[in-house]
Amino acid sequence: MSDEGLDSAKVMRIVNHPVRMRIIELLAVRPLSWKELSTELGVRTGSLYHHLDTLERIVTRDSERRYTLTRLGKEIYGELNDEKKTPTQSMQGIEKAMKKRSLAGLAREVFVPRSLIVPLTSTKQRGIATLAAVSALVLALLLLSGDELVLFSFTPSSSMLLSASTYAVSLAVLAATAYVALAVVFKERGDVVTLLTATALSFIPLTLFGAGLHLLYAGGPPTSAAFPLSIFADTTVVTVTLAFFQAWGAGVVGAGMSVASGLRVEKTLVVSLVILYATMLIILLQGGRLV
Repeated sequence: MSDEGLDSAKVMRIVNHPVRMRIIELLAVRPLSWKELSTELGVRTGSLYHHLDTLERIVTRDSERRYTLTRLGKEIYGELNDEKKTPTQSMQGIEKAMKKRSLAGLAREVFVPRSLIVPLTSTKQRGIATLAAVSALVLALLLLSGDELVLFSFTPSSSMLLSASTYAVSLAVLAATAYVALAVVFKERGDVVTLLTATALSFIPLTLFGAGLHLLYAGGPPTSAAFPLSIFADTTVVTVTLAFFQAWGAGVVGAGMSVASGLRVEKTLVVSLVILYATMLIILLQGGRLV
């Protein structure tokens, strides 16, 4: 179940299944391991995976890898089992519960923007238009900073043509890597336009950081008089900040892989982080710099 286009009617359709309702009832009592859940339900492995994937925002896993209800799942269970409420009142209660936003949920929407990518790539035409607009923004930021992209990193550029060329190559390489990873790891075919658009979006945090760094250093390294910006005079701080923006970019790619394939984002994020670390390793082995 995806984060976007979710309403109380859709929730009712999802939970209106004997196995999924039983999963919710079992997990409302206590967290269960995969083996315990499988034993209680008596269903095949593939079928259990399907039902748990369908209950994506209702069921999650805790630190001990046991399945448990999310906050939303607990509220849905409470609404459905409140004998004092009519079906209409339960629907209204579910709608209200889904509109609540936790701090963690807001952070996820920013750093893993699946709900943003879906409408931007809902059609091929819209995806191509978004790709063009985002590419123009990325190139403008590269022009401002005087940098060129090298996968998930950047270095000073000698010309705008070189910046545009390295951006196109980085975009193609990362999108192709994501496509192959989906095919090899999950046996899923990802939508190419969605992967390209998400990869282009993933470069925005990095190029914003590069442009900001360029403006900050325009008059020389920041001094103590420019506190708190003076912390960026420390190369360690710059490196750590760069790593943060690179990880943010990887999160965007992971969200795009999820939208492109229909897989749960928790699965695709692992792959996108592996892609990030692999690209960084390649740059280092070739004697390049991360920044």
